[in-house]
Amino acid sequence: MYFLKIIFIDTIKDVLYFPIWWYSQGLILTFRWMAGEIIATEKMIGVGIWIKNIFVPMFGQRDIQGRVVSFFMRVFQILFRFIALLGFSVFYIVIFLFYIILPLIILIGVFLHLPSVLSK
Repeated sequence: MYFLKIIFIDTIKDVLYFPIWWYSQGLILTFRWMAGEIIATEKMIGVGIWIKNIFVPMFGQRDIQGRVVSFFMRVFQILFRFIALLGFSVFYIVIFLFYIILPLIILIGVFLHLPSVLSK
């Protein structure tokens, strides 16, 4: 019987501690995940590498035409890759914001439906 008491007390402690964890350690873990995903996406898309090599001629074409075409091609690539990175970043930020408001949405849903459940 003693173990049931311990399980019951631990369960109550976990339920009461959950909101504190969600908005402290859980929030930090989620933020680190989001930042890591944005960094990984930037490495995958490679905007920084394209910016670093903007004045390097493509395919070894060192004449003026090759340099001009390479420059504008890289500007075009940087622009669209940056737009893609921005889109992914917005997606991850929306997920992070959803993480922040999810418990509030659940509580609102519970309290809106609680009277109808109790009246039955």
